[in-house]
Amino acid sequence: MPSEDMADTAPAKPTRQYYIDWLRVLAILIIFTFHSARFFDSLDWHVKNTVTTTGFSIYITFISSWIMPLFFVLSGASIYYALQSRSTGYFAKERVTRLLVPLVIVGIFILAPPQVYLERLSHGDFSGNFFAFIPEYFKGNYDFGDGNFPVFGLHLWFLLTLFIYSMILLPLFIPNKQTLKSLLSRFSKYFEKWWALLLLALPIFVLELSRYAIGMDQAGWSILVYLLLLAYGYLIFSNTKIQAVIRKYTFAFLGVAIALSILHIILRYVVEVDTSSLSPQNVGIQLERAFNVWLWILAFIGLGMRYLQRNNRFVQYANEAVLPFYILHQTIIVLIGYFIVQWNISIGVKYVLVLIICFPVIMAIYHLLVRRFNVLRFLFGMRLNKKKAET
Repeated sequence: MPSEDMADTAPAKPTRQYYIDWLRVLAILIIFTFHSARFFDSLDWHVKNTVTTTGFSIYITFISSWIMPLFFVLSGASIYYALQSRSTGYFAKERVTRLLVPLVIVGIFILAPPQVYLERLSHGDFSGNFFAFIPEYFKGNYDFGDGNFPVFGLHLWFLLTLFIYSMILLPLFIPNKQTLKSLLSRFSKYFEKWWALLLLALPIFVLELSRYAIGMDQAGWSILVYLLLLAYGYLIFSNTKIQAVIRKYTFAFLGVAIALSILHIILRYVVEVDTSSLSPQNVGIQLERAFNVWLWILAFIGLGMRYLQRNNRFVQYANEAVLPFYILHQTIIVLIGYFIVQWNISIGVKYVLVLIICFPVIMAIYHLLVRRFNVLRFLFGMRLNKKKAET
């Protein structure tokens, strides 16, 4: 996952749910390990190691099944808390400055070009230095396979999607001035039982099946699933009774989620069920995926409620760093990993080197530069530091 929602968006009150901050921090660390592993799994990526392994492919399959859905649910939670202390106009303005500014200025025009360049270089689609590639970068559309310019910002597609969906769902999010409840929070009363809460997986299942009917790419999750999950995050955190149900059934949700993940790995890598067409077997897999992702999300929220409702300096620092870290991480991973994968060493050692070299580089850029200067804070979607004059 990573946005205003990855930063400090909930109001600083005694009722602040610190476990949301912890989950956000832990999720971004998992994203870091996930993208560091993309050199070594079987799917295509910007830069690939010459040898891939099933172990890394299983890891990528497992993490990708819930990590970005979790980010959207946490973002929905942050929107709920943000709108408790912000006007609609101020909230919309923050969406622009904290999502679109980093996406366009930093993402598309600074961080994406070297990623696309190294991808074209490693795939044999371009030869020459980076400066010779710059004019080519602006030719065609990367996202639709006919050029190099990524209008969605590569890994920063999350920011664009979150902005669009936040605006689409805003009428459902805005609290009524008299009741202080939104349309979505009033609707949440229908999901206060554990079985009703689980039924929210069914719309995910339907959206996944619909991709086959309209010929959409079957990789990952349908982009419309994230719209649902953003709404689900708001819905959950607008209703304390739903949160109590999640806390009560945390370990039941977790146990079933683990079982379904094991089943999915067996079907995918042992049985090798074909998921490219809408066969009866694939319908079953999509149903399993829908309930699996939803159960993992509920389990993570429940575990956070139980064990992570605590505040300290580490989580305050790390929570503020999440969005800049997210913006920076993939470019640094691709830049450094491009050279590491060419070394004649084992895959395991390469992976460890990517982790232990890239992480301190990202954190050094954040700590020494981004967080210290207001102009960089603005460009990376952070709140300005009013104690210092803008540099």
